[in-house]
Amino acid sequence: MPLSPSSPAPRRQCLNVLSPRRSYSLTRSFLVPAHLMRACLQTVISQSGQTLCNLYNPNPLVLDVQLNVDDLYRIGATAKLTGVAVERLRAWERRYGLIPAHRTGKTRFYSSSQIERLTLMRQLVESGHAISSLVDLSDEQLGARLTVNRQAEPERGGKVGLIGANLIVLESRFADSPQIDIAARWSNVDAFLSDQDGVDTLDVVVLQMPVLMQDPVDEILDFYQDARIIPIYQYATDTVLASFMEQGLTPLRWPVSWHDIEHACVSSGGLPLKAARTAPRKFTDEQLIAIAASHSEEESGCAGHVVELITTLNAFAEYSLDYSERSADLNRYERLHAETTQARAQLELALSGFLEAL
Repeated sequence: MPLSPSSPAPRRQCLNVLSPRRSYSLTRSFLVPAHLMRACLQTVISQSGQTLCNLYNPNPLVLDVQLNVDDLYRIGATAKLTGVAVERLRAWERRYGLIPAHRTGKTRFYSSSQIERLTLMRQLVESGHAISSLVDLSDEQLGARLTVNRQAEPERGGKVGLIGANLIVLESRFADSPQIDIAARWSNVDAFLSDQDGVDTLDVVVLQMPVLMQDPVDEILDFYQDARIIPIYQYATDTVLASFMEQGLTPLRWPVSWHDIEHACVSSGGLPLKAARTAPRKFTDEQLIAIAASHSEEESGCAGHVVELITTLNAFAEYSLDYSERSADLNRYERLHAETTQARAQLELALSGFLEAL
């Protein structure tokens, strides 16, 4: 039955070719079911040679016609996958023309190939290369430069051991740009207890356990008395958490990011990061506001004070990155920006530990 102008639009599941929500209206007045939309798009791409954005964007960017509809990532996801902060991605877009594969309004989308390229560029920037010297290079040239850098890297001190299958998997995703030296890996505590051959000393041991307990920590210290332990847990009682805090240990609750682990290793073991890089934010502005509000009655007011410090560092990080675009000494201010985000990340870890101990 035809709809009158005043009739409400039918509520049907639709497909957004660029949004993880998978709901999109091809036109404002006609909704297309998801399975029909997908079939339609596949036909258009394979037969007409048009790009996705030409279907509905009046000022489209040119996309590869072979681009998969699931091959696009929002800018936030891109930042997490590449290690390049959202602010820096926007700055690189403005200053160097590193334009995302697609934009819908103010929303940016990057392709998998762009994510791989941005990751290479981030690694080279961390090694001291100016971004302006990288933007015109091909992926092969970027890879060649990175290979040369790795061959020239000196040996670094500070040995870190990982205990836990999830930690090993997490580390493997960042193996192309390690910021700490992983000297040993064990899938679980039993594997650690059965074999430490070839590992005489460890400065830091990152230990993952389902339930936070003291015994595994003591067993590790029997072998490496001078090592600092970073416990990562899924479940814990308030009593056990308080006991760990009294020992000077700051347990992290799983899931954690690899950035969190790196910074925990740095803070607990006194180890230097191999290269300064931009650390992603752990808390959004809305989350920080909620934390400050929900702990406003806390006697010391520490939660609110730390939130204020974090927001101040966020503002300065944005300022230093913005100024770097106008400065002739780009690397100097980008380095300052990266170090500021590292300081913020350290405070975010401290805030997390403080809140968990309350």
